[in-house]
Amino acid sequence: MAEENTLFDDESSEEVTQDQEEPLNLEHRERRLVTQPYDLSLSTLVDDIKKERLLLNIEYQRQYVWDRAKASRLIESLLLNIPVPVCYFAENEDGAYEVIDGLQRITTISDYLEGKFELKGIPVLSELEGKFFSDLTLRDQRRLSGRTIRCIVITEDSDPDIKFDVFERLNTGSARLGAQELRNCIYRGELNDFLRRTAEVPYFTGILSGIRNRRMEFEELVLRFFSLYKSIADYRPPLRQLLNGYMRNNRIAIPGRADMDVFADVCRTVAEVFGDSAFRLPAPNGRPAPGMNKALFDAIMIPFAHADREAIRAAPEAVREVRHQLLQDEAFLFAIGRATADRSRMHYRVSKFSEGLAARGISITLHETLKSEQ
Repeated sequence: MAEENTLFDDESSEEVTQDQEEPLNLEHRERRLVTQPYDLSLSTLVDDIKKERLLLNIEYQRQYVWDRAKASRLIESLLLNIPVPVCYFAENEDGAYEVIDGLQRITTISDYLEGKFELKGIPVLSELEGKFFSDLTLRDQRRLSGRTIRCIVITEDSDPDIKFDVFERLNTGSARLGAQELRNCIYRGELNDFLRRTAEVPYFTGILSGIRNRRMEFEELVLRFFSLYKSIADYRPPLRQLLNGYMRNNRIAIPGRADMDVFADVCRTVAEVFGDSAFRLPAPNGRPAPGMNKALFDAIMIPFAHADREAIRAAPEAVREVRHQLLQDEAFLFAIGRATADRSRMHYRVSKFSEGLAARGISITLHETLKSEQ
């Protein structure tokens, strides 16, 4: 059996990076990041975890991955009073703190003071080899419990888009999270749960057949549709800010039944007309390329949402011809190529597909209000 393809090819991965590097569209007065520094003792951190004032088990974070030797060296560093890096917390709407940078360190500290592992492979304080916290002398126990770590809290008063940008900047390392994985943390609520459920429904996964959902990209595509469906005419970049805003403003709500019916019918219409290759560019051999193009997703899904889908299903060859001709057009390829979150390119690709449908006698309202921007 052929190996499943990842969601994006190399070119699309570059597009994701470019989207994330776009400057935020914020007025100067909105650029507010409110932080509060604290020097917290290890015993206070452990107590806050027990009382759920400090949250470790949050969805966006990596699982604990340190081995015992690495964990033991951190404990040894603290006993030796060697400075450790700053930890970053984010205040949520309930007033609790979520660890956004420093999860491995905080978890290690909690586990050791709670007696969950013994020291192993420590190079300096070798006399403590094999000792649990309870085995330490009272002096060492007090010394360790009283050590402090500088913690920076990003408060709930911070501008939400700036807050998201900080999360992205802190999100480094080999297991870097994708943008939707970060949203999955920051904007938890009914909409987030809805995106997860919808990303698994067969009529949606069917048009992405053979593509693996590794980094919550399916959830992001669902979010992308609902964010652009009714706001495409007013769209302003950056796209990530639009997606953030939609999740933030609707976190305790989900799309209504009518909008959900549109989404389902659009997906079924795409499947009937294009199968699972709607959003794949043709490879040199003429077959669909393995990765998908998210800009092509916009170009097809949004016009379909505003068109007579019965007429589309009645003329599949004509609709496939629209796609084929556009993929021969240099300007359209440019609009689905690089810097695809640009307003003019977003409007161009969506309007050109809309105009192609209208030219083949398919009723569509979108092209009347959305003009191509050359």
